[in-house]
Amino acid sequence: MASEASRRTNDSDVNDVPLRSIIETPLTDSLVNGIFQQQNNDGSFPATSTLGDFFQVDFEQIKRHLNTKGLDLSISDEILRLISTASILFYFLYHSQKTNFPVGIDAIKQFVSNARAELESFSSKDDPIMQTYIDKGELAVKYVIDTREKYADVCKQINLSEPTWETYIQHLMGLGT
Repeated sequence: MASEASRRTNDSDVNDVPLRSIIETPLTDSLVNGIFQQQNNDGSFPATSTLGDFFQVDFEQIKRHLNTKGLDLSISDEILRLISTASILFYFLYHSQKTNFPVGIDAIKQFVSNARAELESFSSKDDPIMQTYIDKGELAVKYVIDTREKYADVCKQINLSEPTWETYIQHLMGLGT
């Protein structure tokens, strides 16, 4: 128990909740458009200053912190894309549904699945923009799932305060804390 408390204290590092401003940012049509314009073909959202500016966050600060904890430099950009992509998905989940955080990755999959089902049940299913956003959301979920599985053991290896990437990212966002 004491080691868990000290681990959390040691990881209160990155300003404790450096991604909180993401959930505090109002969800608007123009923001959604801007976010999806940033998405890579693999489904990830790059942790660029442009994406950071949308939410007033510095993804490089998180990268530096993870590197000081021992994150291998050869995977740090991919991990940062995992963090930024999952943050975007949690942002949409936070603003779209009453959700009790922290949540597992299945909640994100269910959210996108529900959005697709809703779209198909309405006449708006002919809305190509909405269809595109749902397709891109599914691609982002796939990226997060694949990447978190690929690097699942890294959280423990670098002694993060949370055992999984999704709980660590929610911690950084101040969700469920």
